[in-house]
Amino acid sequence: MIRVKILRKGEGFQGLESVGHASTRQGAKGSNLLCAAVGTLVQSLYLHLWKEGKAESAEIRDGFLKFEIRSGYETDLHVRANFDFVRDGLENLREQYPSEIELIGE
Repeated sequence: MIRVKILRKGEGFQGLESVGHASTRQGAKGSNLLCAAVGTLVQSLYLHLWKEGKAESAEIRDGFLKFEIRSGYETDLHVRANFDFVRDGLENLREQYPSEIELIGE
């Protein structure tokens, strides 16, 4: 199961943590489309915010990504819009694969 935790404080976004893999029913490692879809969404969110200077360096390893928003940007409109965009994509995937994805703190 893939667990994506959106870290929030009040109206602000603190960061994101994604842990796990989809089951092999969705494809073997390296060809699992659900893992690829979730990975693309969360990695794109991180890379975009990092390039904008709004995210700290991420901790990344197999099946794991965690990053925090830089202090002062938690309620930034750009940060919020990007999290909302990615959350919508993750919610859509969860609707299609409810036993494979858990969203926490949405």
